[in-house]
Amino acid sequence: MLLATMRKLAMLCMAIFGFTAFALAQTTVTGTVTDKKGEPQGGVTVSVKGSKNATSTNNQGVYTLSNVAADAVLTFSGAGVTAQSISVGGRTAVNAELETSVGNLNEVVVVGYGTARRKDLTGSVASVKSKDFNQGVIASPDQLLTGKVPGLEITTNSGQPGAATTIKIRGNNSLRANNNPLYVIDGVPLDGRTARPSLNLGSAGLDFGATPESNPLLYVNPNDIAQIDVLKDASAAAIYGSRGANGIIVITTKKGTAIGTKLEFGTSFGVNIGYMKKYKILSGNEYRQALQKYNLNASFAGDASVDALNEITQKSITQNYSLALSGGSENGKFRVSFLGSSNKGFLKKTSLDKYLGNFSGQYKFLDKRLSVDFNLIAGHTSENIGLVTNNANAGGNLISYALTWNPTKAFKKDGLYNLLSNSVPNPLAVIDAYDDVANVNVFLGNISAGYKLAKRLDYKFLFAINHGTGQRNTNIGGWLDGIEGVSGSGFGAISNSTLTSQTFTHTLNYRTNLTSNLIFDAVAGYEYWKTDFSNSTLSASGFNTNLNQVTKIPVLYTSFLQNASVQRPLTKSVDPKTEIQSYFGRVNFNLSDKYYLTATFRADGSNKFGANNKYGYFPSLGARWLISNEYFLKSNAVISNIALRASWGITGNQEFPAGASLEQFSSTAFNNIGQTNVANPNLKWEKTNQVNIGLDFGFIKNRIYGSLDYYRKNTTDLLFQNTAIQPAPASIYFINLPANLINSGIEFAIGAAIVSKKSFSWDAGFNIAYNKNLLKNFSQALIQTATINGPGVSGALGQAITDNQPVNVFYLKEFKGFDSDNKQIVGNSPAFVGDPNPKFILGFSNTLKFDKLSFSMNFNGALDYKIYNNTANTVTNKGILKSGRNISLDAANSTESINSGVEASSRYLENGAYLKLRNATISYAVGDLGKFVKSFNAFISGTNIFVITKFTGFDPEVNVDKNRNSYPSRNIEYIPYPTPRAITFGFNFSL
Repeated sequence: MLLATMRKLAMLCMAIFGFTAFALAQTTVTGTVTDKKGEPQGGVTVSVKGSKNATSTNNQGVYTLSNVAADAVLTFSGAGVTAQSISVGGRTAVNAELETSVGNLNEVVVVGYGTARRKDLTGSVASVKSKDFNQGVIASPDQLLTGKVPGLEITTNSGQPGAATTIKIRGNNSLRANNNPLYVIDGVPLDGRTARPSLNLGSAGLDFGATPESNPLLYVNPNDIAQIDVLKDASAAAIYGSRGANGIIVITTKKGTAIGTKLEFGTSFGVNIGYMKKYKILSGNEYRQALQKYNLNASFAGDASVDALNEITQKSITQNYSLALSGGSENGKFRVSFLGSSNKGFLKKTSLDKYLGNFSGQYKFLDKRLSVDFNLIAGHTSENIGLVTNNANAGGNLISYALTWNPTKAFKKDGLYNLLSNSVPNPLAVIDAYDDVANVNVFLGNISAGYKLAKRLDYKFLFAINHGTGQRNTNIGGWLDGIEGVSGSGFGAISNSTLTSQTFTHTLNYRTNLTSNLIFDAVAGYEYWKTDFSNSTLSASGFNTNLNQVTKIPVLYTSFLQNASVQRPLTKSVDPKTEIQSYFGRVNFNLSDKYYLTATFRADGSNKFGANNKYGYFPSLGARWLISNEYFLKSNAVISNIALRASWGITGNQEFPAGASLEQFSSTAFNNIGQTNVANPNLKWEKTNQVNIGLDFGFIKNRIYGSLDYYRKNTTDLLFQNTAIQPAPASIYFINLPANLINSGIEFAIGAAIVSKKSFSWDAGFNIAYNKNLLKNFSQALIQTATINGPGVSGALGQAITDNQPVNVFYLKEFKGFDSDNKQIVGNSPAFVGDPNPKFILGFSNTLKFDKLSFSMNFNGALDYKIYNNTANTVTNKGILKSGRNISLDAANSTESINSGVEASSRYLENGAYLKLRNATISYAVGDLGKFVKSFNAFISGTNIFVITKFTGFDPEVNVDKNRNSYPSRNIEYIPYPTPRAITFGFNFSL
C-alpha cells in the first residue's frame, strides 16, 4: 500500500515537473499575419499576453518573437484589424488570419505636433496610405494624391518633368499671397520655395518671358513615403497659426522596424508614347488645300509633309532604381534608402535626373526613457529645361514654333537646318541651339531627442535645417535665325540661388485618465523658424563664336561669358530674413469613447508683420460625437460607425514677400538707388475664420464607409499691393483690406469593399467636392490681371479681381459672332464672362484582385469652369495663314474671314470640364522566389491614358502663370509644355 502510494506521488511530481518544464520552456516563434483574402498585414502588434514582450509584423506580414513560453498566448492587434488571441501550444510557427476593417477608425493619423486615432479626430483630416497612392510616372509626392482627397485640387502646371503644381485646399484663400498649402515633412515645416534659380528671359531683353518654376518637393523620394495627411479645417490646421489658412499637407516617411534586417529593391522603365491629347493643326495636304482655297502665295507650298508636333518629341527610356535597407531591435531601428532616376521629358532635350538618399534612425536609451530620432535627406537634381515660357510675346516659344511651322517645308536641307520659313524659327533648330540646365543640391536634416520626465509627461526637442543651392546655365546659339536679340549674337546666362531654413521646436506632451471614463491629453510647445533666400543672374550677348551652324563648336557661351561684347552686370536679390516665433498648445478630452473635444491655440510673432502687429493669435475648437458607441447603436449589425463633427477656428496667411512691412530700396546701376517698397507698421496677416460640420459613417463592419462635410471660410484683412501715389517714389506698399473672401462648399467621399474574398476582391472609392468662391465688400478699384500674350493683343488682360465676383473672374470683351463679311464682332467694353475656378472636383478609383493578379484605375476630373485658350487666340488663328504659317483645324474649318483680325475676347473661353484616367496599373504578386527572394511583384502602369473633354487645347488641366504685378491668374492656356501619355514596366522584391 505504501509502495503504491509513493509510486502515485512520484508520478504526480513528474507530471507537475513536466508541465512546469513545458510551461517554462522558452523558444522563438515566427509566423505570418494575413487578412481573410491572404494579403499580408504589416504593422500588426504581436505580444505575449500578460507580459511586455512584443514585436510587430513587417510589410510582408512576417514577425519573429523571442523568449516565448511554450504555453504562452499570443495577441495580434493593430490599426485596421480585429484583435485575436492564439495559444502557442509549444509550436515555433504561429500564423494568424485576421478580420480587417476597410474604413478603419483606429488607423493613426498625423496631425500637428502629434498623432491621433481617426475615431478621435474632431477636425476634417484626410489620410492616404502608401498602398493607395497613384502609380505610374511620379516625379514629386503631390502627384501621389491627385484625385484621392475631396476638396484637394492639384493642377500640374506643365508637362516638364519636375514642374511646380498648383495646389488648392477648399478654394482660393487669398488675392495675392501664395495659395499653396504648408508642407510638413516628419514634423518639419518647409519654406515652400525651391533652390532652383528662377530665370526671366524677358528681363534680359529677349522676347520669351519666364520659364515655369520647379516643384519644391522634388527631393522627397515617393518610395520613402508611408502616408500623407491633409489637414483641411481650422480644428486640424489652426495649430500652425499664421501659416495654416491654405491647409496643411503632412508627409510621413517610412521608418525602420525591429524585425531583423531587410533589403528592398525596385526598378521601373518607362517611355512616353505620345500626346495625351494632341493639338489639332493642319497636315501637309490640308495646308496646301487651305492655300488654294484662299488664293494665297503659292511659294508657301512646299513638297514635303512633316508633323512638327511629333518631331519635337522623344521616346527615350525613363529609368528608376530604388534600394532600401532597414532593420534593428526594440531599442534601435534604422532605415537607409537610395533613389536614382532618369526621367526623360516628352520634348527632346528635356529631362529630370534625381539622386536621393535618406537615412533615418530611432534609438532608445536609459531603459527607454530617452529616445533619439534623426532623419537625413540628401538630394541632387539636374533639370534640362526646354524653351517653353509662360508669357512669350510675339516671339513665341518652342511650342508655338511647332504649331505654326509650315507642314510642307522640310526641317533640314542638304544636312543643315532650314532656318528661314516665313519668320517661324525651325523648332528642331531651336531645340539644338537652346541649352538650359539647372543643378540643385538639397539637404534636409532633423534630429530630435525625447525624454520621459514622468510617467505621463514627455519632453521633445527637434532641430531641423533645410539647405539648398542651385546653379543654372542658359545658352542660346547665335547661329539660330529668326529670333530677335539672339540671331547673329548668341546669349548666355549664369544664375545662382540659395535657400536655407531652420526650425527649433520644444514640446511637452501629457496624457492621463482624469476619471475611469475621461481621458485627457495635451501638448504645449515653442517653435522658432527662420528662412533666407537669394538669387543672382549674370548674362551676356554678342559672342563671336557659334554664329553659323556650319562652323559651330560644342562649347557653351557660359563657359566664357567674358568673350561677349555686351556684358550685363550681375543682378542679385536677397530677401530680408524671415523669422517666426511661436507658442502653441492643444488639449483633447475623450469621454467614454463617445464624446470628444479638442481646443488649440497658437500665437505667432513674425518679422514679416508691421511694428504695431508683431503677434497674431489663432484659436480653434472642435467636437465629435461618436453616435455608434451609444447604447442604442452599440450592437447594431448594419451601422458600424456614425459620428458627428463640428469645428470652428481661425487660421492665418502670411505668405507675402519678406520685408513687405519695411522700407526697401533697389539698386539698378552704380550710384542709382530708388525706393521700391513703402513701410507699413500696421501690416498684419490675413485671417481666415472657418466653420466645419462633418458626418463620418460606416456600414456592415465598415465595408462601406465615408464622410460628408460642409464648410464656410471667411478670409479678412486681405493682403493687398498698392502703388504709391505721386509725387511719392515709384514704389509699392502693402496694406490689409477690410474685404471678405468667402469660400463655402460641400465635400463627399465614399469607399466600399464591394467584394472581399480570398480569391477575388473589389474595392472602390469616389469623392466629389463643391466650392463657391466670392469676394465681398471689396472697395478698391477693379484690378486686372492674367496677361494675354501673342501678336495682335499687346497689353491685353483677361481676368479681374473685384467686388461680388469670384477671384480671377474672366473679364473680357464679349464675342458677338460674325458680320456679313465673316469678320468677328467684339464688344467695346469688357464684361464678366466666366469663372475660371472649378465648381466641382472629383476622383474615382477601383482596385480588383484575382488571386495574385490585381488591377487598379484612378480617375480625376473637374466640372463647371472656363479656360481661356490663348493659344487659339494668337498662335493658331486663321489670319496667320497669310504669312505662311500653320493654323488649327478648328480655325481652318470655320467660316471666319482670313482678314478677320486678332483680338482678345470671350470667343476663346472654352468649357474646361474633364475626366481623366490618371493611371491604370496591372500587377502580379509572384511571391517568394527560392530561399532568399521574397514577395516578388511585377507591374505595368499607364499614366495620363486618356481625357474626356470639350477643351481644344493640349490639356484642360493647365495653369500657365500669367500673373500681372504679382496678382495671380487662373486657368489660362498658352503654348504650354504638353502632357504626355506614358507607360511604365517594373518589378520589386525584398531579401
